[in-house]
Amino acid sequence: MHHQRFISVFKKIQSTPTAPFHEYHVAAVLRELLADLPHVSVESDDYGNLIARYRRGRKKAHLAFAAHMDHPGWVKYKGEEEFLGGFPKERLDEHPVEWFGPFGMWQLEPFEIRDGQIHSRVCDDLIGCAAIVALFMELEEAEVETDVYGLFTRAEEVGFNGAVQMARQWPLPDGVRFVSLECSAPRGGAEMGQGPVIRVGDAMSVFDDAVTAELVDAGKEEKIPYQRALLDGGSCEATAMNVYGVPAAGISVLLGNYHNIKEKKGAGEEYVSLADAKNMVKLIVATTIRMARPSSESSKVAMKKRLETRVKDHRKYHRDAQRYWDQE
Repeated sequence: MHHQRFISVFKKIQSTPTAPFHEYHVAAVLRELLADLPHVSVESDDYGNLIARYRRGRKKAHLAFAAHMDHPGWVKYKGEEEFLGGFPKERLDEHPVEWFGPFGMWQLEPFEIRDGQIHSRVCDDLIGCAAIVALFMELEEAEVETDVYGLFTRAEEVGFNGAVQMARQWPLPDGVRFVSLECSAPRGGAEMGQGPVIRVGDAMSVFDDAVTAELVDAGKEEKIPYQRALLDGGSCEATAMNVYGVPAAGISVLLGNYHNIKEKKGAGEEYVSLADAKNMVKLIVATTIRMARPSSESSKVAMKKRLETRVKDHRKYHRDAQRYWDQE
């Protein structure tokens, strides 16, 4: 994707105000951006999650990339102002709030590119939402024949509400695996600017190894910078899906000022590496295309073949050494 188009998409989405249960502005922007793509359809489930689908040709769907539309923020409930999401309670009076009718956000810069980084009042998880839109745009532009889903969920910040509702009545075909796109605090030796992180798990669970292997192999094949690590500073929707029996994996862009929490006092813009965000898009595009190839076999099957070959190649040594075992 051309740099300016990439920036335009991310700026439009990340500049949109949101809070748990008040994701309607983001949903409207996502629908607007996807409406221009002829092979993309968008519908909503009973809970208000969006289910987008790129479908061109007769390929079978294998993946659903997902991101949540909310971010920790203030809501008005029965005349009272409450903060929903992770932020130290003792610090809630340290920064001014900007209100958007029934909900509010910290008064911060909506979007800015500075020193090779995206600074925004919302990176988590509108970066993930923008990455899915960019994926669909890339597929459309390249006329890729494939079938892939994009899921945009609600109220993740207060217990994966939207994801749980979706997982209870999984609406996608059998065999479609879930990949959570997130922004996460650095952990496990992973560093900002060194590529998106293919997560082996989060603070609550270990992710599906077969799905994870597909992401790793796509990154290797296309020489896309990536890292592989356990990011256990928080949890993501892949955990919720795995709990309900939907195979799931995760990719994260590493984040500074997680949930707008500054190190000492007040709230600050979240920030991510611009290169990491671009490489997340490249990674999910590459994975989607790789899995749509007619000759493509699963990474797990390929791994099994490699192991079988190594066993076969070393069989002569086993036979030769066996006589010494028999003498014992």
